[in-house]
Order: sequence, then structure tokens, then C-alpha cells
Amino acid sequence: MPGQQYDLKSNPAMVLADVTVAQSAYWGSLIIFICSFPFLFLGTGFFIVIGAVFIVLAFIDAANIATLTFTTSCAADNGQLIVRYGLIRPIRAIIPASAIRHINVDQSWIGSKLKYGSIIILGDDLGIRLQYIKDPQNALSAMKNSIGLS
Repeated sequence: MPGQQYDLKSNPAMVLADVTVAQSAYWGSLIIFICSFPFLFLGTGFFIVIGAVFIVLAFIDAANIATLTFTTSCAADNGQLIVRYGLIRPIRAIIPASAIRHINVDQSWIGSKLKYGSIIILGDDLGIRLQYIKDPQNALSAMKNSIGLS
């Protein structure tokens, strides 16, 4: 059934090793963190607040990427795509190949330079966005080949 809960540990499915989170995604957080220091230490009043907000946002972004690094997994089993990611609100879904309507790569300019992007999977009853995926074109072709959508 599309969108049902699924546990990758209890089922011996073919885990797709190409679908991993890129470590280069941390560079964006690091750049924001470094650029916030002049606001924080050289600014006055409102600029100090802006610098502090940017530092907090950089830490939140880095924590999000770290969480996705340890929780994102994708597998294929009997013509189904099995996706799992998230820590606080984990998403675990089975999407049969017949229910997949569209798989696409979304990549920003900086993502194309640092070789990461998002894979968007649209099914009959749900949509999933896998963020910060390393080499998303290669991961997309691995997904399609594993479930027979090539």
C-alpha cells in the first residue's frame, strides 16, 4: 500500500548506497557562521542582534544536515522504493514503482558547485523531498534503475 510505514531493519531490501547526504552541504552553514562574526563583534545595536540570529540559524542548519546524514536511507525491494529519514518526526514510506508519478532533481546554484541537491519523489498519495543528497543525478539514476523506471 502506498505511503505505509516500513522498517528497513526488519526487511532485507537492497539498500541504495548512492543515496547519501553530502558532507559538502555543511559549507553553507560554515559560510553563514563566519559572515556573522563582523556583525556580532564590529556592529552596534541592531547589527549585533542580526549577527546573533545568523549564528543561531547556522547552528540549526548544521544540526539539520547532521540529522539527515545519520537518518537518510533509501532501499529498493520488489519494485518498491523504501525511503526513511528524520529524527524527531521520522518519515518511513514505501512507494511502489507503479505509484510513482514523477522523480526530479532540484539543485541550487551553490548545490551544483558543491555537488549536492534534493530529490523530489511524487507518488499517488504522497510526496517526499530528500535534501542535501550527494551527487543527486547519480542517486536519481540508481533509484530509477533499482525499481525498474529507467
